Amino acid sequence: MGYKMKKSEGVVQFIKFGLVGVSNTAVDWIIFYILTATILINAEPFAKAIAFIAAVLNSYLWNSVWTFKKEFENNLGKEKLKNGTTLFVKFAVVSLVGWAINYYAFKYTRFSLDQGKLMALVVASAAATFWNFFGNKLWTYKKTA
Repeated sequence: MGYKMKKSEGVVQFIKFGLVGVSNTAVDWIIFYILTATILINAEPFAKAIAFIAAVLNSYLWNSVWTFKKEFENNLGKEKLKNGTTLFVKFAVVSLVGWAINYYAFKYTRFSLDQGKLMALVVASAAATFWNFFGNKLWTYKKTA
């Protein structure tokens, strides 16, 4: 059986989601820096891909056990491995779409609207954050049964 969420709980979830996002950025940047500074000096796209995957794994873990904990537990049910895998695949799809939104929002804002890098980063991050939050809340962690 599902549960009703108060509006204030949704706000708290969004704040938690934002805090997890800050940790994801840290994971992404730190891993990218370590890989490019030590191991993969001339392979930045590969290092960025590895860093992105690590950030997505970090995000899935913290959003599942903290931000969307009730929803995650409700969706696991008796078939924990199968349902957990399904949730992760959905989460990864939302994250990949979020990455594309971030990339194209940055590109469009920066070049088509002739904005500076900082403004383009802010617009791109905001667009991706809203997509990722609502995509995960309404699709990934939505009660399926």
